[in-house]
Amino acid sequence: MKLLPVTSFFLFVLGMTFFVSCDDKVTTEKPVFAPIIIQHEDSAAIYLKKREYQKAVLFQKKALKEALKLKDSISIQFEYSSLSHLYENQKMYDSAFAYSDKYYAFSGKMKDSFGMAKALHRKGFIKKSIGNFELAYKNYTSSKELFLKIGDAKEVANTLLAISELEKKIGSFGESQSSALEGLKYIENTSEYILKSKLYYSIAVSAKEQGDLATAEHRINQALNLVKAPEVIKKIKLKTLIDYNNTKANILKEKELYDEAIKVYEDLLVNKRDKLSEQQIARINGNLAHAIYKQKGYNENSNSLLMKSLAVNKKLGYKSGLHSIYLKLAQLYKEYNKPKAIEYINESIFYARGLENKNAVSEALATRMDISFNVSDFHEYQNIRKRIKQKEYTMQSLIANVKFDFDSSEKKRLAAERKELETSRAAEKTKAGNLLLLLTLLILIIATYFIYQKIKRRHKIEKVKTVHNTEVRISAKVHDELANDIHNLLAKLETSDPDKENVLDKLEMIYHNARDISKQNRSVETGKEFPDELINLFTSYQSDTVNVILKRYDETIWNGISSHVKITLYRVLQELLTNTKKHSNATLVAVSIEKKKKELLIQFSDNGDGFSEKISKGGLKNAENRIHAIKGKLTFDTEFHQGCKFNINVPL
Repeated sequence: MKLLPVTSFFLFVLGMTFFVSCDDKVTTEKPVFAPIIIQHEDSAAIYLKKREYQKAVLFQKKALKEALKLKDSISIQFEYSSLSHLYENQKMYDSAFAYSDKYYAFSGKMKDSFGMAKALHRKGFIKKSIGNFELAYKNYTSSKELFLKIGDAKEVANTLLAISELEKKIGSFGESQSSALEGLKYIENTSEYILKSKLYYSIAVSAKEQGDLATAEHRINQALNLVKAPEVIKKIKLKTLIDYNNTKANILKEKELYDEAIKVYEDLLVNKRDKLSEQQIARINGNLAHAIYKQKGYNENSNSLLMKSLAVNKKLGYKSGLHSIYLKLAQLYKEYNKPKAIEYINESIFYARGLENKNAVSEALATRMDISFNVSDFHEYQNIRKRIKQKEYTMQSLIANVKFDFDSSEKKRLAAERKELETSRAAEKTKAGNLLLLLTLLILIIATYFIYQKIKRRHKIEKVKTVHNTEVRISAKVHDELANDIHNLLAKLETSDPDKENVLDKLEMIYHNARDISKQNRSVETGKEFPDELINLFTSYQSDTVNVILKRYDETIWNGISSHVKITLYRVLQELLTNTKKHSNATLVAVSIEKKKKELLIQFSDNGDGFSEKISKGGLKNAENRIHAIKGKLTFDTEFHQGCKFNINVPL
């Protein structure tokens, strides 16, 4: 359905108040309404524009009823907040608080922390409006805590602004500045220029009240500089901008920089006059008149400005303005016309009493005593100031206690959260450690498997190569030694009359050669019988012409030594004995085997012909390769006709 013209305005106002607080804040989300709800909002908007608040509330409640029926949680929250604002506008604070409470409870049911925080902020504002500063502070601090939990820096800063204004209201100007400064930290590097300017403005006002005019001027200038940009000016309320400039002029006036103060007031009246309300013009005229009076004393310009302001405030029935203008008139006429001054100050006191504002009454009484002192005013003034101070101290004490309790509970909460976080981190660390360990083990298992397969393949290849080399060696020996000997014997038998003894000798030699080849390639026992196997090896090479001596030999040294090491050493010693028997013409072979620390040492020496190093590299290659395969080392020392000496070192 088509919205009525007034509806757009109404929904805009309610949308702004729902998603932001009563001050200048930018909405981040637009609520979506069902058609039936919009229909009731249209009607409420019409009556709101006519200032018929009761009827506006009636249709707002109908909108709430439809939202509840539709179970539309966003609309329900919106309507609760809207009704709270409507009642607050009528100064029906109990009803306003009740709907804020419903807003909070419903948000809690929906587990909507943001909605809960907004409702608490609203409750704090209402309690501040009726002077219940203790509950206002509690609601604000709870709101701040929730905004902190959900990480909404802007709303934290906005709530700290509300706390700063509350502390300023009860006279805690130092605390007010601290809260505003804390708020600035949360939005320091953001584009929240309007909110930043408000925090600076709050600091400026508190600093002015404490008499720190240098800080006050510095902070109000910061506030004004932040809102100079055209895009910011479009968003900020005119009233807020006027307050900033008016406060700057008041600070300059306090610093007795009257020309500068007057210029600010006059600039406001000239540049903003078409946008100012009658009440705002009256207020600025009053301040301008007072600045001129402070500079020149009584003057007709100040009197004229004050009279204009007085007429406007009388027309509007604005009691606070009337009190302020009559007070300024009394100060203006104090030296010029004392009876007139007393007449004006009596009017100021009358309106101050009507406002039930003790500070306004005490200020007016002080001015009347300055014009014409009397004991009655003095006693009343003292009593009022005493009550004001007592109330301020009481409120400051209450706030301090609330703050202390909140800080204590906050510390406990943070400690509990820290402990929970540490426990969670420890669990995560343990979990990560276990996962890493499992992953490492898995990698090791996979790596071990592949290494094993690689070694297995390598060993298989080496085994094939060894078998092939052995077959080649046996084939060569059979061909070079046995086959040649048999061929020569057969040739001899065919060409001559054989000598029986000679033939038998040749056959015996062929037999021994065949047996040697068999011995060199048969399997080796590596168990308990290995020491005997080794002794049998040395004994088999013993003959009438060759003496083999085994010295420094303890059979127990083979305990714990692996089979492949035993086989390798057996084959190497066998090869050395074979070479010695065939090629060296040695008559003595000495072998020592001993274990020193973690190493097996074998020395093999003979008194044969020896050989050159060039020959050794080819003839001993097989033995060297075998020793290297078991991480050992084979060295030798030899010269022609000087014998040979071999050293074998094998790590255990």
